[in-house]
Amino acid sequence: MASKRGEMKRYSLELPAELFNEIRQVADERHTTVVDVIRKFIKLGLAIEKTPDNALYIREGSSLCRLMFL
Repeated sequence: MASKRGEMKRYSLELPAELFNEIRQVADERHTTVVDVIRKFIKLGLAIEKTPDNALYIREGSSLCRLMFL
């Protein structure tokens, strides 16, 4: 979903300091911005909502975990 210049919308978002600090830490580790991390997680959340069975699989090492969204 590409945006043309000038088609951006602004939304003010209040986050608890602890959550914001976690997001900032992720952004720093990935050498990106807080805004970019938030945008990516919003896109991920929208993709999960669009999946037929609303499941997300996370792999940690050799373990696979299925998260169900109701």
